[in-house]
Amino acid sequence: MKKFFIIFVLGILTCSFGAFAQIKVASTGYVGINNTSPAYRLDVSGNLRIVDDSGDNLLFQYGQLYSTSGYSMLGTSSSYWSELYAYDAYFYYSTTYYSDKKLKSDIRDIENTGSKLMLLKPVKYKMLPQYKGDAKSDSIMTEKAKVDQMGFIAQDMQQIFPELVTQDKAGTLGIKYIELIPILVKAYQEQQAELESLKARVAKLEGK
Repeated sequence: MKKFFIIFVLGILTCSFGAFAQIKVASTGYVGINNTSPAYRLDVSGNLRIVDDSGDNLLFQYGQLYSTSGYSMLGTSSSYWSELYAYDAYFYYSTTYYSDKKLKSDIRDIENTGSKLMLLKPVKYKMLPQYKGDAKSDSIMTEKAKVDQMGFIAQDMQQIFPELVTQDKAGTLGIKYIELIPILVKAYQEQQAELESLKARVAKLEGK
């Protein structure tokens, strides 16, 4: 009777663990947490938190990936992310671009920018929405698609400043807008030099 009771209890516990199991290892080797049908090597259903040895927290919930601790980094100065894709980017402080001379080679002056700038065609446009089939995401994309943007067409820019145009693996073109700054500065310097030359000529003529 005692042996039967022990077997009965073990059976109840086995059924209970099977019903409320939180970790599932499929025959494919895929592991599911709160997911009985994992489709990836690690398939988690629910919120996710990672805590490192220093106590920093990284949390993913409600479609947001963020840090709940005082200091976290995405990549390091010795281990970069090769590419980053996003619809919007918000920064609390100004962004920094590495520009140390020791990181560069083949340094040359930029020439004849003023005349090229006159060929640029600034335009106003709306971006086509990139739908994902998710109601919440698609709703946000629809609203973003209504907002006017200002900039340039990459194909036009490529004809004038090809160095500012990039192309991704799908063949879609993009513009490195931040690199327009040195071009604008150089054009201003050229304009000022021309202005100073004209002022000198006028002063000389007035002197005569």
